[in-house]
Amino acid sequence: MGRIYIICGFYGSGKTEFCVNLAVKLAESGETPVTIADLDVINPYFRSREKETLLATKGIEIMGNALENNLGQDLPAVSYAFASRIVRGENVILDLAGGEAGVKLLAPCYSAIGNSKAPVEFLCVVNRFRPETDSAEKMAGFVRRVNGMSKLGITGLVNNGHMLRETAASHILDSQEAALEAADILGLPLRYTQIRRDIYEGISDKIVSKDVLIFEKLAMRESWQ
Repeated sequence: MGRIYIICGFYGSGKTEFCVNLAVKLAESGETPVTIADLDVINPYFRSREKETLLATKGIEIMGNALENNLGQDLPAVSYAFASRIVRGENVILDLAGGEAGVKLLAPCYSAIGNSKAPVEFLCVVNRFRPETDSAEKMAGFVRRVNGMSKLGITGLVNNGHMLRETAASHILDSQEAALEAADILGLPLRYTQIRRDIYEGISDKIVSKDVLIFEKLAMRESWQ
């Protein structure tokens, strides 16, 4: 039996990066099949479908775009063909659009989720270095707004305190402190920390989330960016 992962967060929080890295981790652990449902159609900056070819080599499929993942199209044409995979209990990662408005795209999935026996994790990616979530109070406020718009409540937080290639250990730990305070306010666990391997190796004893998602380099940034 797989798991349904619903991922939300503000624009630029690293939400799509987390979805891609989580999918890779599941696939490499033999937990296949894995599907990413790309529902990020509200002012998308990075799209998981940009990595369709790379992910296919790992047995990961991108679904959700009615225009067959055409990168030249910016129309919000969403297909929910992946819903049958949710019902079958496969691993499906729903990459919601940024901000609380992104949860609206979850509405057509409620029936499939209700008919699935797969457990659900609804995770909010927070980044201390984004102005919308630069404090525990703002993080908690965002989660409450999402919960107020959704039939499903957020079940945990993801610390993704990054500054792209300038990320240092202090960024991860500062963001972790705020995320832990927000988690305490909300009564939720700090479920994941997303962190680059070379940074993690220096502070592994200070990371307190239940799980750690380690990556080698940014998946959603090309080497020249």
